[in-house]
Amino acid sequence: MLSAAALLAAGALSVSGWQSRTERRYPPLGRTLRLPSGPVHVVEGGTPSGPALVLIHGSDGVAHDWPSSPLWPLLAPHYRLIAPDRLGHGYTPASGEITVSAGAQQLAELLDALGVTQATLLGHSYGAPVALALTARRPDRVSGLVLVSPLAFPAPGLTRPLARLLAWPPAKWLVTRILLIPLGLAVVELEGGRAFAPAPMPQPWRRMMRAFSLRRSQLLALAEENRTIARELRGLMPGYAELHLPVALLAGNQDALSPAQDHAIPLAAQLPRAQLRLLSGGHQLHWTHPQEVAAAVRQITGLTTLRETS
Repeated sequence: MLSAAALLAAGALSVSGWQSRTERRYPPLGRTLRLPSGPVHVVEGGTPSGPALVLIHGSDGVAHDWPSSPLWPLLAPHYRLIAPDRLGHGYTPASGEITVSAGAQQLAELLDALGVTQATLLGHSYGAPVALALTARRPDRVSGLVLVSPLAFPAPGLTRPLARLLAWPPAKWLVTRILLIPLGLAVVELEGGRAFAPAPMPQPWRRMMRAFSLRRSQLLALAEENRTIARELRGLMPGYAELHLPVALLAGNQDALSPAQDHAIPLAAQLPRAQLRLLSGGHQLHWTHPQEVAAAVRQITGLTTLRETS
């Protein structure tokens, strides 16, 4: 009995100390803005006088991911870069329900706060439906889309077992208060490996995600948005054909997290001005194929044609 209690206490202390260690190792890179829907942490960089490019990270991602990636220095000389932490991720706290719709509302408020009248949106994975939702809601604010490894349809298996498990209060308490560290380390290795495959997982990314993904707030945000994503995508689908702006779609032909045949390929067929490029790679194309992603951004912002390849 005592040993079990000691183990529970040790687990709880480890979890409580993780956030402070993360903040020491990965302090905020940007500023926190007070928006009508709540505070948002946003990383800014690049060329202030350049066209605005908003980079929207995926599920369990963080704004830190963008300046850590090899894509950022390719974009910085040409664009005003704006990379927010989405609701419940990184240094943006959760405020209300964590959904695609709420993320789009937060993004619209962020553009208002920054004085950006129109921007190109680069959405990765879960960030893609957030970009699509904002475009559907405020087409006047979006000049073009670059969607990388997008989620777009409620394909089978989209909701993960862990997300369902955390909806049960006893499991939520046990996982987030006691088991978060060992479970989180295992998830980073498993999901990170699947995200980068067939490429190896970069050590800087592994260290960064071990820091952020093992925090209680981020795990709960990940679980909540994973439980609601299928419903949100069903709501977006009828409007895809009405989005008449230029769109570049990039997808990996070995992506295990958002397979191109389930998302990017059918999405390209529904978006009137979309052009698709399939790359030999996995899910994290902004890390593994930064030149191709940067080229797609340049082409969309210049309204040039993106050649479809296989």
